[in-house]
Amino acid sequence: MAKWKQVLAVMTTFALCAVLLVQGMQSESSAATGSSETKGSLVIVGGALSPDNKEVYDTFLSLAKDYRNKTKEQVKIGIMPTASSVPIQSATAYKEDFIRYGANEENIEILPIAVSDDSSTPEDESTWADGAYDEELAEDVSRYDAIWFVGGDQLDYTDALLNGGEDTPVLSSIRGIYHNGAVLGGSSAGAAIMSDPMIGAGTSVGALSHGVTDEDNYGDADDNRVFLTQGLGFFEGGMVDQHFLKRGRFGRLIVGAWDAGNEMGYGIDENSAMVVHNEDQSIEVIGESGLVIVDLSEAKKTTGFPTAMKDVNISYIEKGDRYFWESKTYEITEEKPLIEEPYYPESATNTGIFGEDALKQVLTYDLVDSDAVEAIGLAYELTSEKKGEGFKLAFQETGQTKGYWGKIDGEESYAAINVSLDITPMEVKLKFDKVKDKKMEKF
Repeated sequence: MAKWKQVLAVMTTFALCAVLLVQGMQSESSAATGSSETKGSLVIVGGALSPDNKEVYDTFLSLAKDYRNKTKEQVKIGIMPTASSVPIQSATAYKEDFIRYGANEENIEILPIAVSDDSSTPEDESTWADGAYDEELAEDVSRYDAIWFVGGDQLDYTDALLNGGEDTPVLSSIRGIYHNGAVLGGSSAGAAIMSDPMIGAGTSVGALSHGVTDEDNYGDADDNRVFLTQGLGFFEGGMVDQHFLKRGRFGRLIVGAWDAGNEMGYGIDENSAMVVHNEDQSIEVIGESGLVIVDLSEAKKTTGFPTAMKDVNISYIEKGDRYFWESKTYEITEEKPLIEEPYYPESATNTGIFGEDALKQVLTYDLVDSDAVEAIGLAYELTSEKKGEGFKLAFQETGQTKGYWGKIDGEESYAAINVSLDITPMEVKLKFDKVKDKKMEKF
């Protein structure tokens, strides 16, 4: 081969590799954000959605309207009953709620995909287990403007909608309308499936003490590791968890997200929703409670268990606030001004940090709205009468920490942004003071 031809061949190969490399980088970037190409939205509810939560239902229906520029009465909604042990009852309850908030009954369909029989009906709904393979149903789904996933067992969704890890025709159709602009929503199990991998079971102490498993341990009282398994992955910005503040699940989210290699974790509380707007790469919070955002990009973790971690970034936002995941910035509603003068004095150590609403208490009253620059939370279990083991969680203000407080519709609302969290294993020893008999006689 002539020398110039050799040079040309090398240059051509180099150029082709460069193009493929750039394309690969662009593809990887798009996959990381999951936002630039997908036009649809997600309404991810943390469970226990009240029929009176007008804000959540109105938001879901409004996004459904926007897809094809329809009215509320025109939007077509498909309800997935798959995860419920009483699929028709659960789906019908949501159907009635959608009608109550303006949707037309004739445009709402309960999709025949279920794994459990509903004893309240003459039909055996468990025979619908293969419904997701129905090509005619998949074609019908392509004409919907919105899909709602009811609560129950999230594994029923993945078992019914995935075939060996691949999409069934109905799931493929759902992805298609979501990509083009439809809204998908779900509560509890219907929220868990939104990320991939998803959390199937586990407790915070179990996750911090023993780590992660890929085997279903739901209902096993002796195994409280966080169970990670394949989800449906509609939300690509990180791992999602639900029933979050009420059940103190932030420990399991931190461990689960770390193990999965996810930089971000999102914990949405009950009767509240994180509304994912892919077009502007933002997450809006609506409803009664709030959203916890965990950023592990600067965190360090020990390789073994029990877990020790430092430099976990944790934030909490509520109704009207937004988070932009590409820039990692927050937009706090004007109704909640920056806290300039903290209201509360320093608080005592919280001895049940994974208890109901304890995380919100520590981040708000005990830290950003107090004179303290550090708030301590403890979680432990007794292993004998005088000994135990657990974790110390130190929440600290940094130069980036900000707190906000105000009232929205007459209700108190907070935001706590960029709090640093360190987690340290600890041993507990109990000491009992003996009371002398003479003192007891005084009672």
